[in-house]
Amino acid sequence: MIGRRRAVRWSIPGVAFALLCACAQEPHHSPGPNVSLVVLPKAPDGHVGAVMMHPTGGGKSVLIDKAYVQASMRDSKTVQTAPVDPKQVSESFGRTLDALPALPTTHLVYFVEGTEELKPEAKRAIERVFAEIQTRPAPEISVVGHTDFVGTDQYNDTLSLQRAFRVRELLIKRGIPAKMIQAAGRGKREPVVKSSEAVAELRNRRVEIIVR
Repeated sequence: MIGRRRAVRWSIPGVAFALLCACAQEPHHSPGPNVSLVVLPKAPDGHVGAVMMHPTGGGKSVLIDKAYVQASMRDSKTVQTAPVDPKQVSESFGRTLDALPALPTTHLVYFVEGTEELKPEAKRAIERVFAEIQTRPAPEISVVGHTDFVGTDQYNDTLSLQRAFRVRELLIKRGIPAKMIQAAGRGKREPVVKSSEAVAELRNRRVEIIVR
């Protein structure tokens, strides 16, 4: 299975399937007796996700991984697929889709080599984070620090955490409650750019601010 969001599982007469990182629902009005229907709309970021339909009667399983393709079961062994009009999906599921929580967003700030001093352009990223928070009713924020490959593991673990706490302090000063912000350091374990220990790569010296 492929997915970024939590899995949702349903059991429907004639078919059992797992949904990952997309919205798949039965229609409000059943298309007929013994019919199960799955539709994957496209998320705002273009991600579709996937649903695997497993006929309970021993038929062939079918992977649905394209947007606006409906898969239906009219017996316990056969999965039928067909395109569906996005407008029809919106009319049938619009209110449910509107009620889904917004996808997480990630904002990056960068640092001067070997320090917890932010680069000047970091202020704009902080402003974007603050604006994003205003759009969410109950935001949660993760602040994760990273380093380049220069230095020992212990040194970089400490430095990455210091950078995370530095950004956390800036967000708190902007009025964001401290209890909403979690901070962590990853050292040099999760680089954006692979490089040697002799290269001080700016893109690795970062803090990721994840807003959910």
